[in-house]
Amino acid sequence: MGCARYIGRVGALAVTLGVGVAVATMSGVAEATPTTASTGDTTAVSASPSTTSSDGDDPASDGGGAQPTDEADGPADDEQDGGDPADDLADDLADEADDPYSEEDGLDADVEAVPDLVDETPEDSAGGDYLQPPPVPVEPDAGSAGEPDNEIDDYIDDYAVTDETADAPVVEESAVAPDPEPPARTAVAPQVEPETVMNTLAAPSAGSVQSDPAPVPGAPLQATLMVAALAAVRDELERNLLPSTTVAPQQLQGFLVDPSPNVLVIGVDGTNLSRVLDDYSNANFFALMQDGTTAPASIAGHTTISNPSWTAILTGVWAETTGVINNVFTPWTYDTWPTVFNRLETLNPAIQTTAIADWDVIAAIAGAGSVPADTIIYQQQIDGDTNWLLTDDAIGDATESAIAAADPDVPNFIFSYFVGVDENGHLYGGASPEYAEAINNVDRNLGEILQVVDEWEALTGEQWTVIVVTDHGHQPQKGFGHGFQSPDETATFVIAENPLLFSAGVINLQYQIIDVTPTVVTLFGGVPADYSDGVSLTTLGDSDVVPVDDDEALRAGLQDIIDKYGYPDIGTELALGARTIFATLPYWVFGFTNGIVDDLQSVADEDIPVVSQLAVLAIVPVKIIGGLVYAATNTIAQIVAWLTGVQGASIFPLWPPEPPSFETPEPDTLLDAAVCDGGLESAGQSSCEELDIAV
Repeated sequence: MGCARYIGRVGALAVTLGVGVAVATMSGVAEATPTTASTGDTTAVSASPSTTSSDGDDPASDGGGAQPTDEADGPADDEQDGGDPADDLADDLADEADDPYSEEDGLDADVEAVPDLVDETPEDSAGGDYLQPPPVPVEPDAGSAGEPDNEIDDYIDDYAVTDETADAPVVEESAVAPDPEPPARTAVAPQVEPETVMNTLAAPSAGSVQSDPAPVPGAPLQATLMVAALAAVRDELERNLLPSTTVAPQQLQGFLVDPSPNVLVIGVDGTNLSRVLDDYSNANFFALMQDGTTAPASIAGHTTISNPSWTAILTGVWAETTGVINNVFTPWTYDTWPTVFNRLETLNPAIQTTAIADWDVIAAIAGAGSVPADTIIYQQQIDGDTNWLLTDDAIGDATESAIAAADPDVPNFIFSYFVGVDENGHLYGGASPEYAEAINNVDRNLGEILQVVDEWEALTGEQWTVIVVTDHGHQPQKGFGHGFQSPDETATFVIAENPLLFSAGVINLQYQIIDVTPTVVTLFGGVPADYSDGVSLTTLGDSDVVPVDDDEALRAGLQDIIDKYGYPDIGTELALGARTIFATLPYWVFGFTNGIVDDLQSVADEDIPVVSQLAVLAIVPVKIIGGLVYAATNTIAQIVAWLTGVQGASIFPLWPPEPPSFETPEPDTLLDAAVCDGGLESAGQSSCEELDIAV
C-alpha cells in the first residue's frame, strides 16, 4: 500500500549502485509524497482525498551568492538601465506587427529571403479563442526535413536582436496604465487547407481529450536550418556578457503603479516541449507561444530532480546554493532562501498570493518561509484517478476560479502547478501515448484558463502576465524517468506572454527557469535579490531572435534548437549522476518509512481490538528505525553533494523532517467558480456555480 508507491520508482537503485558510473547516462528518479497536516497560518485548502502525488528532479548550479536578508525588497531606483523607452508604445507594437522582419530590424537578408513554408495561406486566425480544435496540417514536400546537427554553433552575434536593431516594446516610466483594450490573444492555427479548418468556439467538455491529428509535417530544410542558426546553448557567461537594455525594472515602475499588476505562473511538471510541438492538438500551448516569447531552455549541468528544480524556480537560486538535493521537503531551506511568495508578501502585503497544486511538496513550499502565500489549495489525487488527469482537471478548475475571483483593485499573483504529465512519464514513459494524452489534457486546461484570463481582462481593462514553465524533461522509455543528464531530461522551457512586455512569436536564447521569481518580483515593483542566480525576463529582450514570418518556422525553429542540446562534459555528467543516486537513497528511506507509518495508522483507525492496538505500538519503533537509516544515508548523500558542488549541503538537521500535510477543509471553504456557461459574468466575486472539487 503506502510503502509500495516508493518502491516503484526507485526500487532499481540497488542495481543502479552495482553498475556504477554507467548509470550516469540513465534517466532520473522522482516521486512526490502524499500529505496530511497544514503549514503556516495560511488559508490551506485541500480536496479529494487520495493516495499520492508525484515528482522528482534537481537543478544544480555553480551559483553562489551572499546570504539573503529579511529586508523587504525596495522599489526600483530611478536610474535607467540603458536604452531609451519607446515614445509611443502603441505605435511600436503596431509597427512591429506591420513589418517585424524588415531590414530595419537588422536581420540578415538571408532571413527575409527564406520562402514561405507552405503554398497555402491560412484563413483568418481564431480571434481570441484558445479552445479551437486543431486543423489538419498540410503534407510537407518530399525530402524537406533535415537531420539536426550534433553540435551547437554560436550564432547569437549574427542573429540576436540587439537594442540597436529590435523593435521590442518598452514601457515609459510615465505610463501609468496599460491600453484599456490590450491586444487580444490569438490562437493562430498552423497553415492548412481552408476546408480543414473547424470554427468551433465552444470549449471542450471537461475530461475530454481532442482526437489525434494528422502527423506533424517536417519543416523544410532551408527554413529549419536558418532558424536553428538563431539558437545556441545559454550559459552563465553569455548571460552576463550580453547587455540588458530592454524593459528594465526601472522602466517598468510606472506601469506597475497603476493598475495593480496581475501575474499567473503555470508550472507543468516534467514536460518535454518537443512532445508539445509534435502534437498539433496542443493548440493552446502553441497559441501562447505565438502570442509570447518562448525559450526552449536546457538545464544541463543541473540535476533534474523535481524538488531542487521547483525550489530553484520559486526562489531564483540554483540547488547548489539552496542545498536541496532530492524530493524530501526541508522547511528550513526557505527560512534562508525566501520563496516568491515570501518576497511578494514582504514587498507588499496587499498582494493577493495564491498557490494551487496537486503535489504536496509544492503546496508545502508555498506555506514555508517568513510569510506564506495567502491561499494554498492542495488537491490530493482523486480516488480512482490512476492517470492523474481528473486531478489535473481539478487544478485547472481551481485556477480558473481564482482568476475569475481576483479583485481588480489589488495586485494578484497565482501559481498553478500540474503534476499529471510527470506522473504519466514515470508510469508509461515520455514517448508513450499516455504521456501525450496528459499533455493534451493540460493543453485543454490551459485553453480554459486563458479564456477566463481574456474575459477578466475584457471586464476590467487590466492585463495579466502569463508565464508557463517546466522543471525538467523525461526520458522516452519507462524507467527512472529523469534525474540524470540526457538531453531529454535536461530539456526545459519558459513561455512569457504580455503584449506590453514581451514580443510575440519569437524565441529567446537566454531565459532560464531560475528567472521566474526575479521576473515576478520585478513585475510587482521590486528588484531581484542580490543573491539571485536568475534575472528578470524583462531585461533579456536583447536575446530575442525572430523566425521567418510563418507559424511553421516558429515550430521548426524551436524543435531544431531542442535537437541541438547535448550532454554536459563527462566529469559533470558523472558527478551529477552520482549525486542523484546517493540523494535518492535517503528520499527512498523517507518515503518507505512514511508509507509504512501511514498503513499502520490506517489499521489503527479501524478500531479493531488488539490489531489496532498493535498497529499503534508499532508506529513509534518504525519511525525510530526509519529515522536512523535516513540519517545514515542522508549523511553520505550530503557528503557526495558537497563533493559534487552543492555549496548548501548540510548534514544537519540529522533527523528527517515530518512529511508535508494538510487538513481537509469543509466544502464551503473551497473557492467558488465565477465561470458560467455564457462566460465570466463579473470579476472579483464568485458567481454561477460552486467549484467541483469534492472533499
